Amino acid sequence: MRYKMLLWPHANARYQAETLKLAEAELRLMLDRLAPGAEIAPRAWFDMPCLDISLPETPEDRVIDAVRRHSLMYGLFEDRDGQLSPVAGRFPARVGADLPSILKYKGKTNEMFLQLLVNAALYAGEFWAREDEALSLLDPMCGRATGLFVAANRGWNAVGADVDRNDLKEAERYFKRYLEYHRFKHTVTHASRTLKKGGAPECRFEYAPDADAARRDGMAALSLLNLDASRAEGALGKAAFHIVACDLPYGVRHDAQLAPGAKARGNWLEALLERALPIWRTALKPGGTVALSFNAQNMKLGTVRQLMADAGFEVMAGGAYDGFAHWVEQAITRDIAICKKPM
Repeated sequence: MRYKMLLWPHANARYQAETLKLAEAELRLMLDRLAPGAEIAPRAWFDMPCLDISLPETPEDRVIDAVRRHSLMYGLFEDRDGQLSPVAGRFPARVGADLPSILKYKGKTNEMFLQLLVNAALYAGEFWAREDEALSLLDPMCGRATGLFVAANRGWNAVGADVDRNDLKEAERYFKRYLEYHRFKHTVTHASRTLKKGGAPECRFEYAPDADAARRDGMAALSLLNLDASRAEGALGKAAFHIVACDLPYGVRHDAQLAPGAKARGNWLEALLERALPIWRTALKPGGTVALSFNAQNMKLGTVRQLMADAGFEVMAGGAYDGFAHWVEQAITRDIAICKKPM
C-alpha cells in the first residue's frame, strides 16, 4: 500500500524547508512502533512538501489514526499509480483545534512543534498503544501552557509548572474564557500543593464538553502550578506521569531574566537539568519518557543526553532520534533529546 502525506504549509519559507526532515523523523518513530517495515521518502509533489509512505500490507485503523495525529499532517491520500484518493484529514481535537494557537505572546513555541515533541515522547516510551486513554503529561516549564493545551486536545490530563506567576495567570484566564465561550462543563479550584519548604499555588481545571460527556467519560484535568519544577520534591508525586515534555528556555532572552550572574557560574540551564532530571524521573511511570527541546547553539545534544544518562535514564539515540536538529532563526538551532525511565 502506498500513501502520500501532504504536509502543513508554514509561513516562514526557510523553516518550511526544514519541515520535510522533521516530519520524516517524527513519522519514522511512529511507524517503527506501528508498522515495522514501512518505508518513508520525502518528496515535493507539485511544489507541495509531502512524504511517500509504503506499507507492506493494508494498515490497521490505529496506524491511520496515528498518522492523522502527526504534527504536520495536512492530508493523507492513497496513491494508486499516481492517482490519489483521499483517506483522512487531521485527527479531531478533543477540546478545540484553535485552543493552542489563539493566545499570542513573545517567545511562544509553535504549537505544531509541540505536537511533534509530544509524539516523539509518546512513541519513544511504552505507552504508545494507550494513545486513546487519558494519559498524564507534565510540562515542568510550561510558560502560558501551550504544551498543556496540546495535551488537552489529545484527551489527556496535563500538569504545568512555572516560576512566572504572571504567565500562569494569563494561561488561567485564557483557558477559563475558552471553556466558558465554548460552553464546556467545568470547575476551577485554587489550592496549594505541599513542598518541603512552603507550598506551590495550584489552579486546577476539570472539564468536559457537556454533562452527558462528563457522566460517560469523566472529567479531564489541567493544572497550573507556580513552582520551580527543578526543586519540586514531593509536589509532583511518584510515578504520576506517562510523559514529561518541555521546550526549554533558549537563552536568547532568558539568561538575564531567569539566571542573573549565570555566566560567572557556568551554564545555568545545564545546572538546572542536573537538579531537575532526577525529580522528573521520580515523577515518571516506568516506561515513561522525557522529551526536551533546546537551543543547540547554547547547549549540545551530547551534553543533554549525558545529563539524562547520569540521572538514570535510558537515552534514545540513533536513527530518527538524531534527525531533529533544525534552524529556527539566526540565534536558535533547535534540537530534541529523549530518554526513557527503565521498566
